[in-house]
Amino acid sequence: MRTGMFALAAGLACLPLLPQLPPTWLLLALLPLALMLLPWRSYPLALLLFGFVWACFSAQAALDDRLATALDGRTLWLEGRISGLPEVGEGVVRFQLEDAVAREQRLPQRLRLSWYDGPPVRAGERWRLAVKLKRPRGLVNPQGFDYEAWLLERGLRATGTIRARAEAARLDAFVWRPETVVERLRDGVRERFLSAVPGAPYAGVLIALAIGDQRAIPPEQWQVFNRTGVTH
Repeated sequence: MRTGMFALAAGLACLPLLPQLPPTWLLLALLPLALMLLPWRSYPLALLLFGFVWACFSAQAALDDRLATALDGRTLWLEGRISGLPEVGEGVVRFQLEDAVAREQRLPQRLRLSWYDGPPVRAGERWRLAVKLKRPRGLVNPQGFDYEAWLLERGLRATGTIRARAEAARLDAFVWRPETVVERLRDGVRERFLSAVPGAPYAGVLIALAIGDQRAIPPEQWQVFNRTGVTH
């Protein structure tokens, strides 16, 4: 059993080694082969193939959910629900928008939006916004931060900048869903920390320990943690 688990994990780990995803017909051809190998002593190879096919299909599904090329750079009116913890800093509000819909257009499940000089927003609110959409992209620099991979890892298939602030409208103050309630509670804890210890140098550390949100920790403190070996 342990050998089979390692084989399955190895199959999943093969995905980053590929220059591109294999064609669908090849993946479908590997499934019957894996099923034939499963009842015999060659079952580790079968599980390795299962892991490989599973990883490839999952990656293809993630890529298929990206913003359509025809919508790249276009401004659309859309409606959606804010999820996660909004980020506020340097005159810009950044947040995730889920279940976004636009007239006669298919949109990704989750977007990352930036609202310059925008009003405070909270998890669970539903808004109608004019957004200039962009496909995920990052700088081609092997030594730098891979922004496109970061977006893909978090299920963010498009980014955008909000336009026409005067015409933006909040449709619902709160959408009752289990995940929304948890996000609102985390947001409330973060706001209480920020109001109780305004300007404290380690307020971001306290927030990270309490709710797991590390974005309020400044880069200077991360450098200290790295040098002292207490990043964890």
